[in-house]
Amino acid sequence: MGGWRIPIQAMPALKGWAVQYVSGMGPDVEQGSWLSYWRTNAARNEATFLFEPGLPHMCYNEEEEANAVARAFRQVAEIETRVVKI
Repeated sequence: MGGWRIPIQAMPALKGWAVQYVSGMGPDVEQGSWLSYWRTNAARNEATFLFEPGLPHMCYNEEEEANAVARAFRQVAEIETRVVKI
């Protein structure tokens, strides 16, 4: 997956719940990286995601939304994450 990240001046700081990577994906993902992309297909049986180091670029308004993503990582892919209030 390719893409660009372009900072936008005067954007408000993120506020909500972010998902942070802990373990389970090997050396390709740095511990402490943040979930920056999450998209499921229409049937919700497949997800595309990306973790990036640095500051969080994505958060959820509701804690339960972030917890549902963290549960999916743990149950489906044995990837450990933590939900952090931003």
